[in-house]
Amino acid sequence: MSGRWLSLWLPDWPIERAMLGAARQGRPLAPGEPLALVLPERGVPRLTAVNEAARARGLDTGLSLADARAILPGLPVRPADPAGDAAALAALALWCGRWSPRVAVDGGDGIILDITGCAHLFGGEAALLETVRRRLEALGITVRTGLAGRLAAAWAWARFGAGGLLGQERQDEALAALPAAALRLPEETVAALGRLGFRQVGQLAALPRSVLLTRFGAALPAALDRLLGLDETPFVPLREPAPFAVRLSWAEPVGSTAALERALRRLLESLCGDLERACRGARRMRLGLHRVDGEVAVLEAAAGRPVRDPGHLFRLLAPRLDGLDAGFGIELMLLEALETALLDPRQADLAGDAEEEAVARLADQLAMRLGAERVMRLEPAESHVPERAVRLLPATAMPALRPWLARQPRPLRLLPRPEPVEAMAPVPDGPPARLTWKRAAWRVVAARGPERLLPEWWRPEDEGRRLRDYYRLTIEDGRALWVFREGAYGDSESPVWRLHGLFQ
Repeated sequence: MSGRWLSLWLPDWPIERAMLGAARQGRPLAPGEPLALVLPERGVPRLTAVNEAARARGLDTGLSLADARAILPGLPVRPADPAGDAAALAALALWCGRWSPRVAVDGGDGIILDITGCAHLFGGEAALLETVRRRLEALGITVRTGLAGRLAAAWAWARFGAGGLLGQERQDEALAALPAAALRLPEETVAALGRLGFRQVGQLAALPRSVLLTRFGAALPAALDRLLGLDETPFVPLREPAPFAVRLSWAEPVGSTAALERALRRLLESLCGDLERACRGARRMRLGLHRVDGEVAVLEAAAGRPVRDPGHLFRLLAPRLDGLDAGFGIELMLLEALETALLDPRQADLAGDAEEEAVARLADQLAMRLGAERVMRLEPAESHVPERAVRLLPATAMPALRPWLARQPRPLRLLPRPEPVEAMAPVPDGPPARLTWKRAAWRVVAARGPERLLPEWWRPEDEGRRLRDYYRLTIEDGRALWVFREGAYGDSESPVWRLHGLFQ
């Protein structure tokens, strides 16, 4: 895969993560104190990782715990946590997003960065490598780096080569001298190659691909092609870079809420300027706060409609900065517009929709404080049956493009279920002249209708349902009722009248 790729290999990741966890809990290991991680394998506890002090005393991974304690009585051990190691590695990869917007976890002990077009921001590739190494080692993480023009080459150079920058001029020669394990093949394949005398990449590259394919299958020639640049290595970043993003870093970490709020205002002003030039508005935002200790605090905010008002977006994000755990300080802020939509310039007051926008902003702020699932709004649904014509959605959800049914008047609220009423009509198919509801009788002074609604025959739940004739009736006390007659005269079953809603 063409470009520039930086591979980070963390050979002691699980054990160093355990040591860092102990230090954060106030129980750091004494210098030279051994430690091992243990995981049961077929009922036998075995060492999955050891620190340098334990390795110096003759311990290594794969030993049973009984054998390890025979060598070193009183060996301190901790349970291995593969799931926690993977989650922490993904979090560290996101923290490495300060050097490239495209990062991915590489196995259980590596991180890959696509640094194409990024190195000049840090003083060049050599300076970037030194910065990465120094920052990770300051966190207590051992790292080996490999930087090359191909992803597979960067991975191999970090683990089996000299590490660092692999120059373009002698790249193929350097890769040819690497051991066969640099092809990232299964251990049994590498062992089989060794028994046949093929121990270097160059020896395999000199053979016809057809011979390798016949003897070892498609995996070996494919791995050779990826390493030598004849094929591309798939790369899927943890997060695709947002099209609109701005960042701000400090020479010294900051931790006060006031300083973070000032920085957030600056970022919002810059981002909203980019959105305005693109005639777009933000619907979903993400603020990443990169801490000195390798953690990233992530805050997200959503808006019900596209917006590029810095003040409104600040009111959505700023309350969550108060009480934020800044650790030993924040050194970088990254603000991204994850989801945007077209938002043409317009004059809201002249269009008469200022009140509508104010309601939308209020809904956004309530959703951020109370939770998106607790602030709801109505949206038209694809149904002409009144009780199915609307649905409840979170206030920040994307609005539908379907218009509201405006051809006929509808009550603002419907009854939970249509309630039966008794009606007296002068003619069978006409509107009622008197209504009785909940043992109270009223005279109808005005009637409008009917509006006939047929069952939605394509829905299984509407099987057997009858047509409805809806009327808007004004009764003598001034209230307007929405009633319907279910069924028609002449059917095998007599029609019934029901009250479905009140207009006032």
